[in-house]
Order: sequence, then C-alpha cells, then structure tokens
Amino acid sequence: MAEVTGKPPVEYQSVSQPSEGQTTAWAERSQFGEPEPDAGPGVAQTLVAEFIGTFALVAVGVTTWYWMFPDLVAVGLASGLTVAVLVTAFNRLGSGQFNPAITLGLLLGGRVKASRAMMIIPVQIISAVLACFVLSNFLGTNEKMNWIKTGPINEETGQVTATMKSPIEAATPGVPARYEIPEPIGQVAPREVPNSQRVSVVKAIVIEVMLTFFWGLAVFAGLRRENRPLAGLFVGAAVTVGILSAGVLTEAVMNPVRAFGPALVSGQWDFQMVYWLGPILGGALAGVICGRFLFPNDDEAVA
Repeated sequence: MAEVTGKPPVEYQSVSQPSEGQTTAWAERSQFGEPEPDAGPGVAQTLVAEFIGTFALVAVGVTTWYWMFPDLVAVGLASGLTVAVLVTAFNRLGSGQFNPAITLGLLLGGRVKASRAMMIIPVQIISAVLACFVLSNFLGTNEKMNWIKTGPINEETGQVTATMKSPIEAATPGVPARYEIPEPIGQVAPREVPNSQRVSVVKAIVIEVMLTFFWGLAVFAGLRRENRPLAGLFVGAAVTVGILSAGVLTEAVMNPVRAFGPALVSGQWDFQMVYWLGPILGGALAGVICGRFLFPNDDEAVA
C-alpha cells in the first residue's frame, strides 16, 4: 500500500493512560471543555463581601434616615436598592446576608455551615460599628431641622431649650413617639407626646418578627436555582416594602446590627431588645419554615 500511495504507513498505537499524579489537559476540563468549577467560595471571599455589604447597608440606612426622614419612600427605596445591588454582586461568594438574623436563618435552614456563620456574624457587627464611627465624623447638621431635641424650660427666660440631635443619634432606631395636634388645629404645629410610643414594645417585636420573616422568605426563594438571577430583586423588594409598610411604627429595622452600630456610637440604647429579639426570631422562623419545609433541598448549601 505504501508503494501505491507514496506515503509511509500509519502506525496505530494504544494511548497510554496518564500515570498517577500526572496533570493532563483532559483532567482539568469538564466535558464541555471548561475548567471544573471550584468546590465553593473561600472563607476570605465571603467575609470580605459581608464586611463591604454590611458597611454599605448601614451607611445608607443611617444617612438616608437622617437626611430624608420623614420621607419613607426615599428611605425605603435607598435601602432596598442598596440591598438589591449587594445581593446581586455577592450572592455567588456565599454572601448577600448583611444581617445576623438572616445568617441565623440560613444556618437553621441548612444553607450555611455553623463554622462559617460564627465567622460571618462578628464581621457584620464590626462592619456596622465601623460604618457609624466613620459617618459620625463626616455627616454635618441637617438643614431640614427634623431632629430638634427639646429640653426643660429655662426658668429665667421661660423658653423651652432645644438642641440638635447628632446624625448618628438621630439615626439610632427607636419606636417613634405619638404626636398630638394642639388647638387651634392648623395654626400650631403637631408636637411629640413625651413617653408615648406609637406601639408597645411587645407589638414592636412582633412587627419586626414579621418583617424579618419576609426578608428571610425572599432570601430562601432567591436561593432556588431558577430564581438566582432575581435574588437581588427579591430581597431588595422585601426590604423596601418592609420600610414603607412599618417604618412609621418601628422604623422597620429588620437587622440587629443596623440598631447596634448607631447605638454604640451615639450611646442611645433604648429599644435595643426590640431590634435584636424581633429580627432574630423572624430570621429563625424563616430558616425553619422556608429552609426545612417550603424549599427543602432546593439547592446546595450557600457556604
């Protein structure tokens, strides 16, 4: 045959298998010719993403509450859009929580390991406190005059003393007080009723439980494989709706570190129980109900 074709014969040899430990191209690629995916996000990636996200969320929450209150539409949209962007950016890194209550819910729902959750929560707390320390040195006086704090009557002049709340003090969450409209109506501005909250502490805790549960529900729904591209929209919308619906009642915090950071910097510790107990219970309920019952085993663990 070689004499006819003028070409040397082709020798067919068996292809030897690679020896153990030898790196080959086919071993590094999947059946589609792409590199095999990593086992999961690294701990460092997750922690850095949680730090950045929590810092941004608390900073936006504090500044918008101070500058935009009582415009809850602006506050809700700013916080909701921030969460939407951050979740979209970081959810593939095992992040997108920015809230110890949500981290607890993911832990109870089997979507995050206990060892990683115990590292994430301290990072969230530190990030929130640092954000408030930074803002306390940069935010100036609010020209809208929304944060005048009245004091006792000056005995010499007979006038009520008043001071302006600092930005962090004004943005520290608390159950709002009721206002009364004095006579004659329309001629005298409404005034705050001292020691009269809009809702009781128990009612405030229940409201925070419900709002945080819906935040957690949005997170677990976004973990479904078919919903992953919309995860940021789900969570951001839940935060926005929570602020719009209950901001006037409890300020719709839904996040313990959003309350703890400003409280530590300003020294205002009132109502901290509301913003720790309520969100933690809401997040835990979301983890049990959504993670274990409504959406069980929909996807792999977050981290």
